[in-house]
Order: sequence, then structure tokens, then C-alpha cells
Amino acid sequence: MGKPTNKNSMASNPAAMKVTTDPRNVLARDQLQDTNNQYIPEFHIEDDTVCSRCHAFYQNQHWNRDEGRAETMINAGANQIVCPGCKIIEERNPRGIVTLSGDYWPRHRDDILNLVRNEETRGMHTNPLERIIDVREEGDRLIIETTNEKLAQKIARSIDKAHNGSLDYHWPNGNHLVRVYWERSLEKMAA
Repeated sequence: MGKPTNKNSMASNPAAMKVTTDPRNVLARDQLQDTNNQYIPEFHIEDDTVCSRCHAFYQNQHWNRDEGRAETMINAGANQIVCPGCKIIEERNPRGIVTLSGDYWPRHRDDILNLVRNEETRGMHTNPLERIIDVREEGDRLIIETTNEKLAQKIARSIDKAHNGSLDYHWPNGNHLVRVYWERSLEKMAA
């Protein structure tokens, strides 16, 4: 088969696109200025600043993790602050909440918790501020709270890919919070 001959009018003619009022829908992620995030300081953090709690260090406008290097920086008298990830954990103000329900997850608890920890480890290699705040059971549900939205989404996708349940995302009021609901019952296993 050949190429389609019809063009996407939205791609070639931005004026044909539906007008949006939310700048997050228009700008690329790296171009978005996050003006209402209380954890992003208004001032520029100095390079070689180290988090006094988790020992992540700030360099080239990005938080990094290298325990040996952070220790060397601390011994050299580097500037120390509390990083945004540690502040979110301290205040217990999650940016992502994953809720697992149904009678499937308790029987696969160990596998699911291993997936959760693996996603946290993988996420921390990319962004050391991506961490799990809490994992707890409430009634027949498992609640996982994270320091950012992306980690919650990654955890939910990983669980869904491995265990094939029903996945639903909610961003209440456009805040810096995502609620992800995953459900699977044992009846689905028999089907």
C-alpha cells in the first residue's frame, strides 16, 4: 500500500486546531514554566548544592544522584538544602496516588510490590526526586503515594502491563496530582 494522499489539516494548519486555554496542552514539557508549583524555588539554585537528607546534588539545573560524589561535595563544604523530593515526603503531600483494588492484587502482592520498587529504582536513575512516599493497605485496597505524577503513571502502567487489569487516570482540578485507579478481580483470571 502507498502513502495516504489526504493530509491532516490540523498538523499543516494550526489555525484549524481547536483553541485551548491550558498552556500545558500547547507547550513542550521542557518549555513549560511551572509557575504554581510550590516546590520549585523562585531563585536559581547554585550548582553543586547537595540535599542534606537524600544526598542528591544539583548541577546544570538538574538533580542528580551519585553517593560518592555527593559525599565528596559535602566534605568540601558544599551548599546544602532540602531538595523538593524530600520536602514533598516530609510534608506527606503526594503528587501521585495509585490505588489497587479487587481481589487479584492481594494474591499477587509480592510480585506487584517488586514491580513498584523496580519502577521507583528505574525512575530515580532518571530523576532522583521520583520517589515513593508510602505504600499502605486500606481495607481491601493498596495505596501507593509518589512524589511526582510521572512515577505514579509509570507504576500503574507497569502493573497493568504485567497483570492486565482495568486502568483509569484522573487529574483533579488540573493540580499537580494524578490519581490512578487499577482494578482486577480473580473472576477475570478464569475468563
